[in-house]
Amino acid sequence: MNLQDLRDELATRATSADQHSGDLLPGVRQKIRRTKQRRTFTALGVVAVLAAVAAGLVPNLSPTPPADTPPEDYTRDGLTVPGTVGSDKLLKAWIGDRGQSSLTFAWTPTTNSITFHADCEAAGGMSTIRFRINGWYVGDASCGTGPEAWAMASGVTFAPDSAFWLVSPVGKPAQVSAELIDLETQRPVGKDSRIWFGIYSTPSEPPSSNGAPARMAPVDAGAYQKDGVVYRKTVGGDTLAAAKVADPGRNEVRFSFTATGVKLVLHDFCTANAGSAGDNLPYTVEMRVGPGQPFKSTCEASSTDAVKGSSLTIASPVPAGQRVDVVATVMPTHGVRPPIPPDVRLGLGVYFQGTQRVIDGMELPEQTEVAGYRYRLAEVKTAPGPDRRLATDTPADQPYVVAYGGSPLGTGGGFRASLTVGKTETGVGVASDAGGMGIGWDAHGAGPSERATLTIAEGKPTKGTLILAIYLPD
Repeated sequence: MNLQDLRDELATRATSADQHSGDLLPGVRQKIRRTKQRRTFTALGVVAVLAAVAAGLVPNLSPTPPADTPPEDYTRDGLTVPGTVGSDKLLKAWIGDRGQSSLTFAWTPTTNSITFHADCEAAGGMSTIRFRINGWYVGDASCGTGPEAWAMASGVTFAPDSAFWLVSPVGKPAQVSAELIDLETQRPVGKDSRIWFGIYSTPSEPPSSNGAPARMAPVDAGAYQKDGVVYRKTVGGDTLAAAKVADPGRNEVRFSFTATGVKLVLHDFCTANAGSAGDNLPYTVEMRVGPGQPFKSTCEASSTDAVKGSSLTIASPVPAGQRVDVVATVMPTHGVRPPIPPDVRLGLGVYFQGTQRVIDGMELPEQTEVAGYRYRLAEVKTAPGPDRRLATDTPADQPYVVAYGGSPLGTGGGFRASLTVGKTETGVGVASDAGGMGIGWDAHGAGPSERATLTIAEGKPTKGTLILAIYLPD
């Protein structure tokens, strides 16, 4: 812990009436103690090394780094925030008093890959801890024992490519807030409640799914980059037509490109809703691409790799060879304009869609990207919707992706589809009477060949086509 971190910690404790002397991490004392030990070792070690050099016993003066000592658990009043959760290592811990529903403290990030692990107790209805850093919404840790509840083993992560780091860089003091609220009333929960959590350093690479490889995709030649935001030149089979990122605080971008006649894929980047939680998002991105009505998209920024968020595919608005003018603007979602955050970031990238294989109106890309890696379409199987079941063998000894879904299945009620690989259900699809299931993606690592099965578990299809496809590394 450097001197500035210690000052931040002491200043926070001096100004917060809710902090307790026991809330400093044991790691603080450990680091101070280790620093003193290192200084003592340095003073004594220099004499010993000089003596050894004189005797010709030391051929290399490069020191061996000490082993990385895991952080200690932090325990208070019978509760514990563990020093490690899997490969995550504790940086900052808090265990509140019973009845304490909120807290705010200063904290200086030392890494750009962090995870919040938390738990809470609250009487009555559904309650959650709502976390923010510098006003940026981190996530909710729900109390209780249901599927939506958190425990210390689950958490929410800010990865190195999180848009959060654009406005709150590593090494700069930040304000962390946590508030326990009732989800129905949106009011603080006080009586008989308690919260405890830790901020952890976490591995920088994305977590894998089913052993599949995962990475942050490298920036390729010809990518558009500005102020830390990237629109890559190619994403799967799609190719960048044009992109632009506005200066911080500006809520509009304008640019143009020449159409090729193929469909367009729109990827917007917007941080205006960064402080908002749940479905109450005050801002939307309105996109005008050529003539005609504008398209709207939820304002979100999941990554500085701006193609990682949601996207919108549209037909080319003009024939090939004609110019297309593009305007993207941050707009109020509900007609009432709240003040736009002064540090808002807005961007838009337009891509020419890659080659598609069309099956009963459903499109399967010949190339796609999953978890930072590109895959090519290798096999497609289909079956009539009323068959309710479709299966294929997965490839052996190499990573693969299963694409599964279907076209509209008729009026047999709501539909639920499940994907099983081997004996494990790894994917679920849901469709209404009016629409198809779309296409889901399920990545797997290398292993023995297994049976992949798509099954309509609920509903009675009267038409449509079930689709099961295998993608292999490109």
